[in-house]
Amino acid sequence: MKAAIRGRRVLAAVLSCLMVLLAGQPAQAATTRALTGVTIRVGVTISPGDTLPEITILQADTTKTQDYPAYAVTNSDKYAVRYAEWITSEDRYIGIGDQPKMRVYLEITNSDYAFRGSYGSGNVTIRGGTMVSARRETNDELAVVITLNGVKGQYYAPVSAEWRDGAYGRAVWNQDYDLYDEYISSMMSGYYDVYLYRGNTVVHKVEDYHGTSYNFYPYMTRKGTYYFRVRSVPHTEDQKKYGTKSEWMDSDEIYLDEEDVSDGSGQTNVDNVASGTTQTGWIKSNGDWYFRYPNGQYQTNGWLKLNGIWYLFDSSGRMMTGWQQVKGLWYYMQTNGAMQTGWIKAGNSWYYLNTVSDGVEGAMHTGWLAKGGKTYYLDGNGVMLEGWHEINKKYYYFYPGYGYMATNTTIDTYFQVGADGAWIQ
Repeated sequence: MKAAIRGRRVLAAVLSCLMVLLAGQPAQAATTRALTGVTIRVGVTISPGDTLPEITILQADTTKTQDYPAYAVTNSDKYAVRYAEWITSEDRYIGIGDQPKMRVYLEITNSDYAFRGSYGSGNVTIRGGTMVSARRETNDELAVVITLNGVKGQYYAPVSAEWRDGAYGRAVWNQDYDLYDEYISSMMSGYYDVYLYRGNTVVHKVEDYHGTSYNFYPYMTRKGTYYFRVRSVPHTEDQKKYGTKSEWMDSDEIYLDEEDVSDGSGQTNVDNVASGTTQTGWIKSNGDWYFRYPNGQYQTNGWLKLNGIWYLFDSSGRMMTGWQQVKGLWYYMQTNGAMQTGWIKAGNSWYYLNTVSDGVEGAMHTGWLAKGGKTYYLDGNGVMLEGWHEINKKYYYFYPGYGYMATNTTIDTYFQVGADGAWIQ
């Protein structure tokens, strides 16, 4: 009798354990762990002046990434690269210092894991570039926008170096082609070192010069044989980081007799600012740029359009850079003085500066903006909106990192937006 009772107790205990185990199995299978961080390796191996190659998706065990012109890869057994695409136009020529942008889509390969709600620079590691933004598309997909490291290379030497006919000492270079051609501009910095020689002696030199002509005649004060040398040089910080000076281009020699030499008037000081009116065009003084006319007057108080590019000058004639307000409108002038149009990132915010078709050219845009089949909104300060925002008593969602308005979809599982982008309450 006692043995039978003990047997029933043992059987009951075994059945109880089995029930606990079976009850726990469905909950365990449904549990997933959030990935706390991801790592992506990207790269592109091209020469300046090339267009972007097709991106190759590599497997986690790939080591010879240098064999591929462009690639994206992870080394994880939990997620992999599903797809990658260029954001930077694949048709444009890539110049020295350019940093192409790529969008990489990651997918979960281990069902025990899922992407969590948000990722920032602290938990997204990029090898070969820097993260711009990361957005979870679904629990199983994450889209990461990446700026790749800049393209390195040596600048092209000027294609010509000549003395202008009928003008003693007027040196010209790069006069045989359009400097604003897309391919040529990708290979040139737009800045030059120009040295004047008499025989083997350097008579005068101008460095980091923005222009394609220079008047050396004030320095030709002795008879002899003269020539000049010119080379392209990096100017901006990115150009200096990724680009190297070109080879020298030498001009032909010219000979000046005693009766043709200069009396020295019009020579510049250490900052290459002319003391007379012999130097015209772009002039650099104390780190600032000015534009001088043949009559000795400087461009002041307003706009000047040269070779299709707008420049802005203050009351002293100084070329303006950075954000500038003119008649209540804001403009952005690049470090070389050229007026910016289109999208620009300043600080942590994106802005849009009108093209000719958008309104006042170069003016900072505010309000609704339709570009490329997508709709954006720039607030009163010109900042591109991201996330949820109330506009005219309606709520809209603008994708973070991209800025365009969501339409005909559901945001964060619960919030539906219609064809006009407004939240359907």
